[in-house]
Amino acid sequence: MVIPENNLLCKVIDGKKVLAASYSQIDTFVQCPYKWYKTYVEGHRSTEKHEATSYGTVIHQTMEYFFKNGCRPSYEDMSKAFNYYADIEKIPFDSVKSQIESMQHAARLIRWIVGLFEKDAAGNYKKVWSDLTPMEKVIRGSRPAGVEEDFVLPYKLPKPLTLDGVTYDKVHIIGSVDWRGEYKTKDRTAMYTIDWKSGRKLFDKDKLLHNLQHPIYAFYIYRKYKVLPDMCSYFFTRMLDNQNVKVDKEKVERSVKELNDILLDMYDFETNKIDSYQAHVWDDAKQGYKYEKRYLMGRQPACLEPRPKPLCFWCDFSIHKQGTCRYSSDWDESKRKNKKD
Repeated sequence: MVIPENNLLCKVIDGKKVLAASYSQIDTFVQCPYKWYKTYVEGHRSTEKHEATSYGTVIHQTMEYFFKNGCRPSYEDMSKAFNYYADIEKIPFDSVKSQIESMQHAARLIRWIVGLFEKDAAGNYKKVWSDLTPMEKVIRGSRPAGVEEDFVLPYKLPKPLTLDGVTYDKVHIIGSVDWRGEYKTKDRTAMYTIDWKSGRKLFDKDKLLHNLQHPIYAFYIYRKYKVLPDMCSYFFTRMLDNQNVKVDKEKVERSVKELNDILLDMYDFETNKIDSYQAHVWDDAKQGYKYEKRYLMGRQPACLEPRPKPLCFWCDFSIHKQGTCRYSSDWDESKRKNKKD
């Protein structure tokens, strides 16, 4: 397979061209290898904004503002910061209803985080320690040692990749840890990481088990600080709820295997190992969508596997965007009422 010259597989880091991937790139591959191929191998990266990513960007910037200013900004300060970032981002809300809900969620998040650190005239926290949730105790009791902490993690490839005559034996995973806290006790300093999530629902059991974001954070933290985080949390800003992941040695071993399996398929452009995919199609009899096996035109590398699903509605390559993907699902938001999606 010939790799186009305008591919986005490499970056220049410290003056050297290296194979590089962000967590979002890896997650794109997990969601749909075909979309990953179109985006990063063919170089068709979209510049179109979407509500989910734009709103998430503003939430991250607002939380970064709070912690980088010593957890002191008032509700008014935070509201101004949110509006400032939102004005720059120009969030393309899907509907007026979605905009109203999102603004309400942002206001509730701001009230919560400001209230967590708010003090009275005597300098005491207004919200007493005994009333805090375990997550709130971690956030207030920790020193925010890292806020949007950038990292580059060299990760050994399970199989070397040759591009344009250059052989790479590692991929540089690029990212940033949203929040890293250090919590001191009499005996030791515990470390916690938080990733702010602005989605509308918690992860299901399978996604929580296999999501590699916190394991990758943990790999970086172990490489730099020589310890694994005591706890890693996904904090869902719309619901003010969290899901925890314990990245211990056993979890590290499982995650390394999962990541290696992903990278083997992601960077294998030669082995024709798949001949079918699961189409996402409407079932008249059941009045809902189902997955149905369909065959491809000959065997292909795994990095070309399409994985159609309702998310196709937001994909720039789908039929909904007049894209070129002939595999995309025709599901749209008008069908959201169907519970079998």
